[in-house]
Amino acid sequence: MKKINENRGVVKAVLLIVIALVVLGYLGYNLRDIISSPSVRDNLAYAWGLVVKLWNAVKNILPAQ
Repeated sequence: MKKINENRGVVKAVLLIVIALVVLGYLGYNLRDIISSPSVRDNLAYAWGLVVKLWNAVKNILPAQ
């Protein structure tokens, strides 16, 4: 029974993403143009580097199983 509740969360997340994409398209935003911008790519690369560093730090702190 618990698995059904977990699936509802995933379905809600997917629906929210789809709705957000539809709204952005309706407002005239083109995600492909935004993502292909050099400044956005640099920011995403920087943020991804921070996520990787944080993940590795947490992984090293937690005990091995």
